[in-house]
Amino acid sequence: MKKIFFIILFSFFIFSCNQKESNQLLNLNEDNIDTLLSRSYSYKIDKIQRDKYADQVLFVLSNKTNDSLTRRYYFKLAGRHYNLNESEKYLKTSRKIYALSQESRDSLSMAKALQYIGDYHYGKFINDSAYYYYSKAEKMYLHINNNEDIDRLRLYKANILFYEKDFSGCEIAVVNILKTLKNKKDFRLLYECYIALGNALEGSNNTKQSLIYYNKADDVTSQLKNDPQYLSLKAQTYNYLGRVCQKENDHRKAVFYFKRALGISDFRNTEPLLFANLINNLGYSKFKLDDKSDFLLLYKALKIRDSLNNIPGIVSSKINLSEYYFANQDTAKALLFSAQAKMIAHNNKIFEDELKALELLAKIDPKNDSYYNNRFIKLTDSLQNNERTTRNKFARIEFETDEILNQKKNIEVEKDKISYQRWVILGFSLFFILIIALLYFAKLQHSKNKELQFEQQQRKANEEIYQLMLDQQSRIDEGRQNEKKRIAQELHDGIMSKLTSTRLNLFVLNKKTDEETIKKCLLHIAEIQNIEKEIREISHDLNKDIFAGKDSFKTIITALFDDLKTTSQVNGQIEIDDAISWETIESSTKMHLYRIFQETLQNIRKYAKANIVIAEISKHENSIHVKISDNGIGFNIKKVKQGIGLKNIQSRTKMINGILDIKSNKGKGTQMNLVIPI
Repeated sequence: MKKIFFIILFSFFIFSCNQKESNQLLNLNEDNIDTLLSRSYSYKIDKIQRDKYADQVLFVLSNKTNDSLTRRYYFKLAGRHYNLNESEKYLKTSRKIYALSQESRDSLSMAKALQYIGDYHYGKFINDSAYYYYSKAEKMYLHINNNEDIDRLRLYKANILFYEKDFSGCEIAVVNILKTLKNKKDFRLLYECYIALGNALEGSNNTKQSLIYYNKADDVTSQLKNDPQYLSLKAQTYNYLGRVCQKENDHRKAVFYFKRALGISDFRNTEPLLFANLINNLGYSKFKLDDKSDFLLLYKALKIRDSLNNIPGIVSSKINLSEYYFANQDTAKALLFSAQAKMIAHNNKIFEDELKALELLAKIDPKNDSYYNNRFIKLTDSLQNNERTTRNKFARIEFETDEILNQKKNIEVEKDKISYQRWVILGFSLFFILIIALLYFAKLQHSKNKELQFEQQQRKANEEIYQLMLDQQSRIDEGRQNEKKRIAQELHDGIMSKLTSTRLNLFVLNKKTDEETIKKCLLHIAEIQNIEKEIREISHDLNKDIFAGKDSFKTIITALFDDLKTTSQVNGQIEIDDAISWETIESSTKMHLYRIFQETLQNIRKYAKANIVIAEISKHENSIHVKISDNGIGFNIKKVKQGIGLKNIQSRTKMINGILDIKSNKGKGTQMNLVIPI
């Protein structure tokens, strides 16, 4: 019970902490970018939460103006993405910085952004692209006489030469950097240069000299105790020293260095890749000393490297395991691991490890050793050719970046020469354009005044015509009402009286049912058939009048659209709901609705440049909904100056207690919605 209680209590505590952290994220002020960046960097916070803080910084910065402070924050955000291993976000942010720097002509930020983009490709082992961006950044730093970051940039380029097996080129580049560091106290860069130089010498099989520089790097770490990565730097040095001892077959000393590195800190969680490298090397050296006590370290290293998708590490682990099983005469497993290592190395172009795998396969599988040896020879020749090609490629990249920089300088000089001429031409052009524009607008205003007078006259004539139509409609309605009264009177005085008389005469059947009475009643039943015929005739006439009433206003509105088709190139279509009883709607409402249609179609014909107009009139409970849409050029409702036509539409809508809504965007047509209570 106590165990369960403590488990529940601990779970509640963790949930509360996470909830608190989430609330802090949600309630954080958007302008507090420094706090957001600080939290995205804090290793005490879960990686998912840190990533959310970084995304929130990106959201805030997207609404900021492009100034030096914004770009500096973008650089910090890119650093957070890098620390969070969000490589694609890091690249996207770096490219954003480069675009903003180009826009503001900030050469220093452009150079740093290029360096960041190079870092992305460097981390992805896309060496030619990394070398290209580093070279562009280096030339830009030189162009603006900025030497603060150039040494580290050159070190990255030297490391690329090392990865491409240009060990002598790497060695020369690092030695040149070390010459510039004599009077500087950049101990971190000095440490990295010693490591790079040791790697280059080790690659050239000059292990004695490489040990000297690895030990120098170890000495420099005493100056890096305040560096956040001090422990891992110290352990990395011992790893390099142990690796050289392995090459010299001094595995006892190698074990000493690897154990010393592992004893510095528990790198299992903080530096899992370094931890995997150390235990793999330790397990391999112990295997070489016939010590099988830590054989599982090789499997453990493979598992960690596999979880991190560390391809070079996976290949190395599989080669070590293959060698272990071959030494223990388990050829099946040895063959399996070496074949897997060869395939992965080949697919990922890790040719040095592919050579090791081929050499091992030839020993494990002697039946096919000729195949593996031939492949080994071909690959060796190919690598030698590739190394020469790579060196030429990097030299070409250096040349091309120099050419780009020179072209940029020439373009800037040429721009300065023609700038004055452009301003002079632009000034004269603007002067003449202004004069022409003034003349044009004066003529346009005169034309608009004439057009406005004509529209007012036409509007007045249309109103008179429509009033005549309404008067005529009123007389039609009055005649229809009189006709309804006449029919009602006929029904009451004729049919109702006959039905009453017949009902009374047939009532006698309740008292008498003899044959004579039944014969008399049959005569009255025949009279009912006559009454039925008379009702049918009246109903037929009444139906004809009702449909006529429905079509009256509909005909008037439809005529407007027919007129639009005949007087313009606009194709107008209208659909009117048959459920609307126009005879029950007040004449004034119909008049205003007619005028709104007339004004809207006139505006479409004059200004919209539309070729299609679609209108709908429908009934919804206690209101009539009107929608008129066109596919014209549209306009900005907030900016357009309201003319007389639009004001008239709004005024008439108000008179009938309607609701008007106009939606329009430039290039997307216009839609008018009108709701009229009935």
